[in-house]
Amino acid sequence: MKQKLLVLMAVSLFAAATPVLADEAANHGSMHKAGDAQCEKECAMLIKDCNNQVDSIQDRIKKLQVAINEKGASTYTVEELKILKKKLQEANETLRVLNRH
Repeated sequence: MKQKLLVLMAVSLFAAATPVLADEAANHGSMHKAGDAQCEKECAMLIKDCNNQVDSIQDRIKKLQVAINEKGASTYTVEELKILKKKLQEANETLRVLNRH
């Protein structure tokens, strides 16, 4: 008897909560659409001059080498230097792969 009462209470709670959850989902959808419009505007602004700001792989490698060798420890922490070195290795590997083909 107690189990039936417990099941009945649980079902009635879910039935009462369903319209509230549906309303929240509908509101979330409209907020998401507004967010998409804002995101599209921001992306368009960022992409506008993107072609002028793209570095070649060789330029990227040179910039990383300058950052590591010339600025080095006086500018960057040990962790930042490790990250720069890893990026330099990745850029060199990308250049090697592109030169193979």
